[in-house]
Amino acid sequence: MKMWLVTRYDDVLDGIKNTSRLFSSRQGMYTDPLRSKNRETARPMIEHLNRWLLNIDPPDHTRMRRLVNLAFTPRFLQRLVPRIEQIVEQLITETRMHDQIDFIENFCLPLPPIVICDMLGIPQQSRDQYRRDVDGLLYFSSAGGVGLNDTIGHARACLDDLITIFDELISLRRDKPTDDLLSAMVRVEAEGGRLSRDELFALCIFLFLAGHETTMGMLASGTLALLQNPDQFELLKEDLDGRVTSAVEEFVRHESSATRGVRQVNQDFEWRGKQIRHGQTVTMLIGAANRDSEQFPNPDRLDITRHPNKHLGFGHGIHFCLGAPLARLEGQIAFRSIARHLPNMRLATDHVEYKPAMGIRSLISLPIETS
Repeated sequence: MKMWLVTRYDDVLDGIKNTSRLFSSRQGMYTDPLRSKNRETARPMIEHLNRWLLNIDPPDHTRMRRLVNLAFTPRFLQRLVPRIEQIVEQLITETRMHDQIDFIENFCLPLPPIVICDMLGIPQQSRDQYRRDVDGLLYFSSAGGVGLNDTIGHARACLDDLITIFDELISLRRDKPTDDLLSAMVRVEAEGGRLSRDELFALCIFLFLAGHETTMGMLASGTLALLQNPDQFELLKEDLDGRVTSAVEEFVRHESSATRGVRQVNQDFEWRGKQIRHGQTVTMLIGAANRDSEQFPNPDRLDITRHPNKHLGFGHGIHFCLGAPLARLEGQIAFRSIARHLPNMRLATDHVEYKPAMGIRSLISLPIETS
């Protein structure tokens, strides 16, 4: 697929903010690469993906984001702190029982899904299937080009599973509401929030992604960054409470999990001397913007005390990552525990590999020595 690539920080920020010329809607971006025989199978998935918050524009985006914000409040997040601390301590304790372990498999990967499943009230017996199904949809959405054709069958089955799970859960929450996030969203819908059932399905699945992929990537890349920069690890341990917040922000900047933002051009306009035409695709390279030397002095260096640090790792404006507050909260709790309980951990490999996915930069494994 031909597209414009935007790399400079100021230009990427301009592109993210420019919602009048660059639309988030991806109509055609998923269907165009598909072979004709696959389009009918893919239709329900594409309709679903086009309801995700990052793929819709105002006024629908404004309406849905406002409704989610009514449920996803700072007070609600603060109530999660004791539970997140409990999960982190349990995972770290289990990690310390091994001399060598894959830190992604045993810590970074399980933590975010446990938290978001607790938030949504997903029962234990459904959680493994839920995670596999969401991963299948995510792989389809990030496959790109002809790769979409190879993932359709699996992704369609994943979507059908998820709809079944949430259909039952939403019905249960209507009859017997609890204090979880799903009950809060169902309550907003019941109070005239103008949230359709399909939109509620899409929000539930997207919330898992917003609270999972970004956080998992930040935990993994942040741990790797500390292991590759032992001076910064020592700096963090010297003043844990004073530096953990800025450290998390630097991890997000230094190795952005979300590497791009894709937009479709709504009208002809000139940008940096280039003629951008209606219907074309513009991709903002967030990872490149976060390493722009005009915005970040010595951008390739990890500096956990960096200030200011106006990175774009969580996006900006109307598409600022819905899961950012949760990711920050989990990151701060996690790295406090890592620094306290694994102060002498070391990288147990000379080579790390990343998943072959467009748009998401994610490590496959992270072998560490704990003692």
